[in-house]
Amino acid sequence: MLALYATISLSLFWGRTLWANVGDIFGLGSRSAALAQATTAWAFDGFAGYSNPAGLPLSTQLEDNRRMALSWGLLGMRPDFKPISGVTTTNSYTADRPRTGDVDVSYRSTLGQALGLSYRLEDQAKATLGLVFFLPLNQLAYLDTGEVYTPEYVLYRARTQRPQMELAAGAELIPGFHAGAGLHVSFGLTSTADVLLQSGEKPSTMKFRATLKPKAAPYFGFLFIPGSRGFSLGGVLRFPVAANNDMVLESGLPVLGQVVPFKFSVESAVFYDPLTIQLGSSWEATERWRILAELHYQAWRNFKPPMVTLLGLPGGNPISNSMNPTFSYRDILIPRLAHEISWGEKTVRLGYAYRPSIFKDLPNGPGNYLDPPQHIVTAGLGLRFKRFLHFNTPCSLDFHAGYHHLVAQQISKTPGDETGNPAETKIGAPGYDAGGKILGGGVSLSLAI
Repeated sequence: MLALYATISLSLFWGRTLWANVGDIFGLGSRSAALAQATTAWAFDGFAGYSNPAGLPLSTQLEDNRRMALSWGLLGMRPDFKPISGVTTTNSYTADRPRTGDVDVSYRSTLGQALGLSYRLEDQAKATLGLVFFLPLNQLAYLDTGEVYTPEYVLYRARTQRPQMELAAGAELIPGFHAGAGLHVSFGLTSTADVLLQSGEKPSTMKFRATLKPKAAPYFGFLFIPGSRGFSLGGVLRFPVAANNDMVLESGLPVLGQVVPFKFSVESAVFYDPLTIQLGSSWEATERWRILAELHYQAWRNFKPPMVTLLGLPGGNPISNSMNPTFSYRDILIPRLAHEISWGEKTVRLGYAYRPSIFKDLPNGPGNYLDPPQHIVTAGLGLRFKRFLHFNTPCSLDFHAGYHHLVAQQISKTPGDETGNPAETKIGAPGYDAGGKILGGGVSLSLAI
C-alpha cells in the first residue's frame, strides 16, 4: 500500500506547484508591505501589476521621463504558533485506537524573492504592461494538505510556499483617470493511475497519465487622481478562482492467489482565492505626510479547503469513503491604515491592518481547522538615490518589518467522539489554546530605467 500512497502524493504535488498568494497575506515589495498593503491608491512601483494594475503608468515615479520600472525584493516571515499538548490525536473513529499526544505546529517559514516589471509604451494614454513574480528560495514548491481532524492552521500550511505570477496592463484613459486589468495565472491537474502490486518474483507495474491545464483569474482596477496628486482614490476587483485536483486510481493487490481490484477517486482543492474587492484612498495631509486608508472585502463563504477526499468507484473492492468534517465560513472585511512621512530623500512608513477569522465559530465540535483573527503592524524605511552604483539610474531602497499577532482562542471540545459516541473523545479533546505570531521583514530595490 505504500506505493499507492506515494502515487497519490506525487499527483497532488504537480497539481499544486504553480499557485500561491503571498501578496494577499504578506504583500509584495517592502514599500507595500510597510504600508500594511494599503497601496490600492498610492505607492506604485514595479509591483503595481499586482497591487492595482491601473497604477502601472505611475510605477516609474522615481523619474517622470523613464519608461521602465524594475523592482526586486526579498521576503522572510516566520510563524510561531502556540504549542498544543496533551490532547486526543486519534480515536477509534479515525484510527485503530485512541492516542493522546502533542500536535505538530512547526510550520514552514516563508522565504522568497519577488520580481516586478513595468514598461510604458510610447502613446498618449501611457499604456503600460506589467509582470510580477514570486519565487520561494528554499524550494520550488511545497505540498502539504495538512490534517483533516488534528488542529490545523489551514491558511498557513503551504499557501505561501509556491510560485506566484501576475500579468497586467494599465493606461490613463482620460486625464486623471486610470484603468487596468490583470490575470492571476495558475495550472490545474487531472490524472489517472493504474497500479498492479505483486510479490515474489513477479514485477509490480504502474501507468500514470495526467493533463495539465492553465487557469487564470482576472482582476480589474481603477485609479482617480483629481487635479493635483494631493488626493487619489483607487479600487480593485479580483474574481474568485478555485481548482480541484481530480485523480482516478485503479490498482490490483494479490491476495491468496487472486488479484483484488481497488478503484477509487482522489479529490482535493488545489487552491482557492476568494472574490476580493479593494477600495483605497490616499491624502497628502502636508508636504511631508501622506495618509492611506483602505477597506478590503473577501468572500470566503464558499471556501474550498485542501482536505483530501477518497471515494470508492464501481468495479473495485468496496472501501470506506472519506468522511471529512464540515465548517461554516464567512465573508470578512479587512481595514487598513498607513502613514508615509518623508523628508529629503528618506521616507518612514507605518501601517496597521485587522484581519478577522474566516470561520463563523470555534471548532468545538468535529474537526480542528483554525484561523484566528490577526492584528498586523508594519513599519519601514525608504531611501531614494539619484544613481544606482555607477549608472545614471534613479533608484529606491526600501526596508520593512512586519508583526502579525494571531489573537488567542480557547477551544473546548464537546463530549463524545466525532460520531457522538460518549465512550471516547473528539480529536483535540479536552481542548487547547490557539494563536501565536508571525514575524519577519524584507528589503526591495526599485529602479527607473
